[in-house]
Amino acid sequence: MKSTPLYTPFAPSLIPSSGSALGILTKSCATPEFKGLAEIAVRRAAKYSLQNQAVKLLPSERVRFCLRHRVDATKGIEVRYNQKREQAHYSNVQRCGSVWTCPICSAQISEGRRQELKQGMEYWQGLGDWKETGGGVYLLTLTNPHHQGDNLVQLLEGQKKALHRFWTLRKSREMFKALGKVGHITATEVTHGVNGWHPHYHILLFFKKPINSKSLRNFLATCWQNCCEKSGLKVPSLEHGCDLRDGKYADKYVSKWGLADEVTKGHIKKGKEGSATPWDLLRQSEEGCEQSGRLFQVFAEAFKGKRQLSWSKGLKSLLQVDEVTDEQLAEVTEKDSVEVDILAMELWRLILRYKSRADYLKAKEHDMKFGSERADNLIMTLAERYTKDYVHELMANADLHNVRYHALATP
Repeated sequence: MKSTPLYTPFAPSLIPSSGSALGILTKSCATPEFKGLAEIAVRRAAKYSLQNQAVKLLPSERVRFCLRHRVDATKGIEVRYNQKREQAHYSNVQRCGSVWTCPICSAQISEGRRQELKQGMEYWQGLGDWKETGGGVYLLTLTNPHHQGDNLVQLLEGQKKALHRFWTLRKSREMFKALGKVGHITATEVTHGVNGWHPHYHILLFFKKPINSKSLRNFLATCWQNCCEKSGLKVPSLEHGCDLRDGKYADKYVSKWGLADEVTKGHIKKGKEGSATPWDLLRQSEEGCEQSGRLFQVFAEAFKGKRQLSWSKGLKSLLQVDEVTDEQLAEVTEKDSVEVDILAMELWRLILRYKSRADYLKAKEHDMKFGSERADNLIMTLAERYTKDYVHELMANADLHNVRYHALATP
């Protein structure tokens, strides 16, 4: 393990000559050796950048501490490296565990949830008495009409009431029982488009054996209409309010749901008919769109405290899936990683000041793979930048800084 020497931005002897660091750091980014790390580094940089924007929009939320503040204030920031995956990450840093507003935690939590869905479906489709035919899993989508100006909180509350009625309605309960339904998993999603907010449910239905999904869809569409009307929502048409797909669509949905890349693919993957996901809104805000920023704030407030996935009672136990909280998933780090560096707080504050968390990990990964010194060069570059940006403060307190530097340098 290498420990980065204590550095204070006020130590002139640690500052490289002009032009020596940044050029070294960036010159070979397009070399063949670098390309193996490039895709991961680009996605990670995008998530860190989006997190910075989320902090700007939500200054009082937990995301402001995420991957910035320490867990143990007596220790520095650990840098760990997984040799097999050739990836570095920080340790001894707090995680906010927000699946809705933190691009970094959301990616990790959502991937964990996707693995739970995948595990549950694979288990059920080959379970016990149903090994020969396999248990049936179907994808149900429920939505209702919405218009520009509709209040998101009110839409969510109305849909919550409608969904409760949907599960407790005698006709639907009897039908599900007759068909051998054993449980369901509900995912809440939302987009924003020309018709305003569009919250909707994607629900995985688990049956003891395959069913006739077309006939059931027509029945459920009528039930959903009734539930929406009684819950004060606009009533959907039989055609658009309810959709039920068979197992291959359920498999496809689970295979794509919650992938870490979804957070950073907004420029490629857009919502249907020009609608925007919350991450699209955050990205557009980062690019200067104030309206998108305000919409993201509305979304964050409306979804605060809500679950991304909800399992019906007893289903996790039936499918052999463990109970894990969002916070626990957010805290999961590479099991096979080793500590390769410890950043003193002077260094960490410098990295935070210039929003270089992703850049440092990228440089460290290159160092570990190719034996370069990009991480140290990056620190030197940031130090040089700091002395230029804060030259007046440094000169005004030169004596104090000099004493502090020599004290830190004393063995």
